[in-house]
Amino acid sequence: MNASISPAQRWQQIVASIQQELCCVPEDELQWIKQNLVNIHALQSELHQLFIAGDGLNQCQECQGDCCDLGNNHMTLVNVLSGLLFNNLPAANFAQSCPFMGAHGCTLAVQTRPFNCVTFICERIEARLSAEQCQEFYALEKQLRAQYQAFDQRYIGSSLRGLLIRSQSMPGSKFLAGCD
Repeated sequence: MNASISPAQRWQQIVASIQQELCCVPEDELQWIKQNLVNIHALQSELHQLFIAGDGLNQCQECQGDCCDLGNNHMTLVNVLSGLLFNNLPAANFAQSCPFMGAHGCTLAVQTRPFNCVTFICERIEARLSAEQCQEFYALEKQLRAQYQAFDQRYIGSSLRGLLIRSQSMPGSKFLAGCD
């Protein structure tokens, strides 16, 4: 992909390319993707429940999502596949520090949010969790990381570093090409 284009244009090209590639994925591979995304959705939902238990919604509202200012590159192949296959990929606004930050918070469904976003809890939130909840949070984070890594091991375009970064090191490659 051409490095001289804007991040918004690169993002549109990436999403269009993945959408086109999905049309050619064999049915058994598509089922693997969907089943693993369902597993990811469940883990991310559990992590979000712990975030809520730590008063995360109020804490984030108070600080206005300062940690979200770093979200420009967080969307991964997993997140785009989830958004495309489950019809919940909102438009990205690269005029924002995070292209998925809206007037009322994150525009992404919890299940589609990037790994970094659902596994980060600040000290304010963590302090409101019990020791057991913290232990559960980090156990779920470990399981979720393994799920994302399964995609990383399977597809060239998958990386926890995010698609905008990953796409720069794979010119001419398909995102869903298998790893050799």
